[in-house]
Amino acid sequence: MTLIMAVVVHSICFAQAGPQAGGTVAGGTVAGKGALSSPLTREDSLVLAESLALPDSLARMDSLLHRDIRVLEFPVAIDAVLRDFRFNLRHITGELLLAQGEFENYASLIAVPDAENCIVTKYHSTEDTTASWQARMFSGGEYGEAVRRYQLLYRQLQTCYVRLADGSVFYLEGVWEPAREGAAFTTSTLRLRTGDPRYKEVKVELELVYQLADWAVNINIVSKKRDDEVGGDKAVDQ
Repeated sequence: MTLIMAVVVHSICFAQAGPQAGGTVAGGTVAGKGALSSPLTREDSLVLAESLALPDSLARMDSLLHRDIRVLEFPVAIDAVLRDFRFNLRHITGELLLAQGEFENYASLIAVPDAENCIVTKYHSTEDTTASWQARMFSGGEYGEAVRRYQLLYRQLQTCYVRLADGSVFYLEGVWEPAREGAAFTTSTLRLRTGDPRYKEVKVELELVYQLADWAVNINIVSKKRDDEVGGDKAVDQ
């Protein structure tokens, strides 16, 4: 950003000192159409340069932060997230977004379509070193629209699965919990029906929750394991 500002300042200073097209230099001022009545001060030039450079710099930073994030088809994305639970989500963990107390939030490198954001949360207390994945799928003041998205997402999750290295496929199964008007929190939970011990504690929670005058619909994929059970394999199965 400093380099960008320097270049812009240099260009501004040149424009002040040099002739413009169709003009002449007389007595240190630029004559002709578009001439400056008084040159910009150095302080004005710096302020102008910063205002021009900041949006471009922020855009470049946002591009760098999101260039590795892949938006996949809904069941493909859920499969990728579930498969990485064997490795505590370390292969889909991106840039650090927030560090607070006993957990950190990271950008997820895997995202589902229409998600407002997808986050990997990692815990590092003595009791819990697991990771979880969350997708914010809706936020807004319309309860009816929130319920519609909640119902639609449950049907989508019922089509989701995990495909293991041996080719076996296990679908999510759960019990639908209908939204009740007046209830501030509703959750439907789905699990993988597999004997694989690495998925014993993994569950997918679809929640409809009222927060700060808005309704939100989230997908949470969590696993609660003992510290000595976290980690698992050292390589990603293809």
